[in-house]
Amino acid sequence: MRMASGLFILGWLIANIPVATKIWGPGSEYLEPYRSVLGYKWPLDILRDAGLGFFVFWYVMAIVLAIVFVVGWQTRFVTPLFFIFYTAINAQNTPVSDGGNYFIRIMLIYLIFADLSKHWSVDSWLRRRAGKTKKEIEAVTVLHNLALCLVVAQLCMVYLEAGLYKVQGKLWQNGTAMYYPVSSEAYGVFPWLSDLITTNSWIVALTTYVTVVAQIAFPFMLFHKISRRIALVTILGMHIGIAVVMGLPFFSGIMASADAVLVSSATWLTIQRWLYGVWNDRFRTKKPSLKISEKIEINEKSAEKVSSNA
Repeated sequence: MRMASGLFILGWLIANIPVATKIWGPGSEYLEPYRSVLGYKWPLDILRDAGLGFFVFWYVMAIVLAIVFVVGWQTRFVTPLFFIFYTAINAQNTPVSDGGNYFIRIMLIYLIFADLSKHWSVDSWLRRRAGKTKKEIEAVTVLHNLALCLVVAQLCMVYLEAGLYKVQGKLWQNGTAMYYPVSSEAYGVFPWLSDLITTNSWIVALTTYVTVVAQIAFPFMLFHKISRRIALVTILGMHIGIAVVMGLPFFSGIMASADAVLVSSATWLTIQRWLYGVWNDRFRTKKPSLKISEKIEINEKSAEKVSSNA
């Protein structure tokens, strides 16, 4: 979750560099009446009266913190700083934010208390290189587990609430709701793909009902490993569809990164072994293995040399 969410935030920050000063910097002064109503307090409102130089510094530091967050270096200190820098930027212009922006800000609060650099991080690599083992502290472990429970609970509430709101609408009940956002020019990235989906009423109805059922059933499907896998695959497919068809990769990526918490450690270790095997096959030269006869000959020569010396 740390790596995926950090990469998506990093991509979001880099993609918006050309317009950052106009949307969140001094160029967003016209939003001041709206910002005063929101009531963000220090340090999240630190950019309200900031000049161009300070805003650019803050934005660059947010990018640097995103990179450090992704690689997993000193996450105990970096995560709260990352939350402050990222949230302060969003607080400048909340109307342009989407569900992904709001969701990841909540997740970052939870992740402050989680142990994010125990595996797959620069911190873990430095510990292995120094031959050190990380000490387990009971209070830290409890906070880590509590943070994970809060992440899962937030996911369940988001999906369940979204599904219950959908099922109340007539368009979701009659199976036509997905037609409108997919065919909308505001969301459509690939018109030919949108036309391919919307011209078939069966596909529209299927995606509409599967979306509602998957979201409402998601919290209840987590109690068994088989149903949990079905729920995760279905939700991942939904997010991929939203990212590709509706052009919302940041929102979908952030949600999917939180879903990664529900994937078992055994699965991640299997993926790690597979990636390590692919890396060895493609980028490392294998040393030619000695044949059995050659090994026997070497052992015999070594034995003769030892006996002659004796």
